Amino acid sequence: MRRTLTALLAALMLLTLAACGSSGSQAGGATQEDTAAVSGVVNRLGDFLVLLTEDDTYAIFDFGEGVDPDALEEGDSVTVTYTGELGSEDPVPVAVAVEKEDA
Repeated sequence: MRRTLTALLAALMLLTLAACGSSGSQAGGATQEDTAAVSGVVNRLGDFLVLLTEDDTYAIFDFGEGVDPDALEEGDSVTVTYTGELGSEDPVPVAVAVEKEDA
């Protein structure tokens, strides 16, 4: 009886760990794919982008793959598509696309 109970508890622990591992993977993948967009004016360029948004707050973004910072200039009106959460410092939101708006 003891061996059966021990084996059953061990199996339950393994199933619990397996379930936690698979749901964590799915949540991580979904977060990276979720994007949002914000419009504003490029305030500063460098290794990162500082955007003065339409509601007069500053947003800082890292550049994602495929985003060319050399195509931007300070003062450009742009729409930034990004992953992450605005205002977060760890991790900083990542700009996955930047489109210039027509003046």
